[in-house]
Amino acid sequence: MLAPMGDMRDDPRETEAAEAEVNAGPGFKDGDQVWVEDAEGNRHAGVFVGMNEASGWFGGGPSAYVVHAEGHQPEVVSLARIIERG
Repeated sequence: MLAPMGDMRDDPRETEAAEAEVNAGPGFKDGDQVWVEDAEGNRHAGVFVGMNEASGWFGGGPSAYVVHAEGHQPEVVSLARIIERG
């Protein structure tokens, strides 16, 4: 028999708010100017192209396509490395 879940809330609005936060997109749209951080923490200019919809299929975290100023082909980048350039 399963034990009762102690973290369930009586108020469904709290659960709905948490679900909305998790399901929210990253806030970037096609054409946005962004920075992409590399492994050393350096920032490179890029343009956001779109979300990588297949990233969850292989157990990876959320990612997106970015075209770098130095290159002309999109690269798949972890959302954690994309910063709004503003």
